[in-house]
Amino acid sequence: MHQEAFCDLYLRLSLDRDGKTAIERQEADCRAWAERNGLTVRKVHTDRGRSGYKAVERKGFDAALAAVTAGVVGTLIVWKLDRLSRKGIGQVGRVLDGIEAVGGRLVSVVEGLDTSDDSARTIVATLAELARSESEDLGARVGHAKKYLRSKGQWIGGQPPYGLGVDPKSKKLVHDPECAVYARLIADEVLAGASLVKTARLLNEYEIPSPRGGQWNAASIMQLLRSPAFAGLMPETESVETDNGEKKYTGRVFPYRDPATLDTVEIGEGIITVGERDSIIRQFEERTFEYAGRRRPKAQGAALLTGLVFCGVPGCGSRMHRVGRSYQCWSHRSGNQCVGASALADAVDAHVAESFLTKIPALEPDDALLATIADRWVHRIDPEAFAKWDAIASEIRDEEARLADLEEARYVRGEFKGAAAIGRYDRLTERLRSRIDGLRGDLCRLPMPSMDVSPMLDRRLFREAWKDATDEDRRDRLSLAIDRVEVSKGRRGQRIIPEQRVQIHWARLSA
Repeated sequence: MHQEAFCDLYLRLSLDRDGKTAIERQEADCRAWAERNGLTVRKVHTDRGRSGYKAVERKGFDAALAAVTAGVVGTLIVWKLDRLSRKGIGQVGRVLDGIEAVGGRLVSVVEGLDTSDDSARTIVATLAELARSESEDLGARVGHAKKYLRSKGQWIGGQPPYGLGVDPKSKKLVHDPECAVYARLIADEVLAGASLVKTARLLNEYEIPSPRGGQWNAASIMQLLRSPAFAGLMPETESVETDNGEKKYTGRVFPYRDPATLDTVEIGEGIITVGERDSIIRQFEERTFEYAGRRRPKAQGAALLTGLVFCGVPGCGSRMHRVGRSYQCWSHRSGNQCVGASALADAVDAHVAESFLTKIPALEPDDALLATIADRWVHRIDPEAFAKWDAIASEIRDEEARLADLEEARYVRGEFKGAAAIGRYDRLTERLRSRIDGLRGDLCRLPMPSMDVSPMLDRRLFREAWKDATDEDRRDRLSLAIDRVEVSKGRRGQRIIPEQRVQIHWARLSA
């Protein structure tokens, strides 16, 4: 079979630090195994800084699994089984079932495991559970280490707040000589009553870079000022237990308190005092109240064009959100340097909805936009099946490109001369054509869901379905046909004319 000569590598590293098993070493060992066993490495899938134990997205893992379960390659090679997963036999077993269903195999280089051997599955199950147990033990050890460091008032790791650094000897926070003055400026502005947006614009105006090198915004300043470490206090991130028993951090940070004394723990120098932090937190809380301790009403549900509408100001392109009755550029509202587009939301919604309801029923059955809508729709119905389909289709395109380049090398660039060279060309092209034919056969045999979009061409039914749909359903349908909606900046006090200021970018089928 065409895929038996090809393999993919999957490489993963939770923390890419010196002294750890580097991605490069994993790849070298996996390639050496493939070469010894006569396999051609087709592609290397990598997940850097991604845990194999926590519930996090791993694009490399998903792509590698799709390739081998779709039959694009016959073998998936990992450096060690715990690189593949640390979630135990529950996940690893499903991976093995998918691979074995198409006659593929999984190879672990370090453990010397090859699932083409029937006895290997039992060993894989044992090692998978061992990896899961090791992760649990590691989590417990890390927890004890953090508890010890907290008791000593030492920084437990990660990037300290803007304006602060970590003394390498004491492990305490100290002022960063380069940016502590700007950090103090932020605090002084807010303590003096300046809004977060105004403070962000001040920093951006004088081109003071944010911790990540970009522009400041209101959210980043609020996060900084709320940080307990900014006031020299030990921080702790709130965590909750998920339904499956895993620990999940909420993102909310508060001052750590010693379990014995319930006192907050100092961690070195702060940019602000504890009293100043309390004053700032009170300011934030007061701004969330309308009057006399009564909170403002909760925000309404997402607007019709949430996720689809963008600022059309040249050089911006940020998302727009509904604020009150208008869509407003979030970059401008956050304090970034954009003049900020703004438009009456109902007028924009009505224009986009009417354009959608008018355009789609008027399409011809073979129109490219209709094909794109159908493609996106079925992708949402069965994403796993389409991951396999996409893996095969992508490989066919790559192999066709290699064949075209090979033919150009002979007939245009004249790189194959003489009987021996032409013989090598014939062998290479025959191998590529055989591979392409095999992949096309796999693609034809792959069961695919289909979607009948013909009801969309009935104007009356289409409008009735829109009228009966919820706002969430309407947003979902718009996202099938529209990539983005851009709103340009208008003149103050001038009534919006959507045809002049709203540009709809209709969806295009991805290559």
